[in-house]
Amino acid sequence: MSVSITKAPDGIEPPPEWRDAYVPVLLDYDTSSKSWSMVATFYYCETWYALGRPMPPYIEYESTHGSPWKRVPLEERFIDRKTNLLTGPRTDGEPDLVTIADKEFRQRSAGWKYQQILRKWGREERNYCDLS
Repeated sequence: MSVSITKAPDGIEPPPEWRDAYVPVLLDYDTSSKSWSMVATFYYCETWYALGRPMPPYIEYESTHGSPWKRVPLEERFIDRKTNLLTGPRTDGEPDLVTIADKEFRQRSAGWKYQQILRKWGREERNYCDLS
């Protein structure tokens, strides 16, 4: 998947295009460090296994002053935050305009790990990859 910011607010340099095999769920800009953060998760359990089964099941990337994205440890400040990116994009592409109502509807029907950055993930929460 990929995410490209074509226009950022005045005075903020947009990050480079983000592209990876994971599902981007949260994009954040920190004004004090002038850095963008992208939090992503997996779609297939095999991808999570290949990542070493991180807990929580997310990967964070950071871009500062327009530098290339680099993987960094997931920051505590993102835990329990609601996601803000559209997950499950259409395979034939998205229309030029996706309304807030459409985004919210699609977000509600997405799995928990796509709706919020979860602290816990496993059998008790019934939101896990079957490890057997």
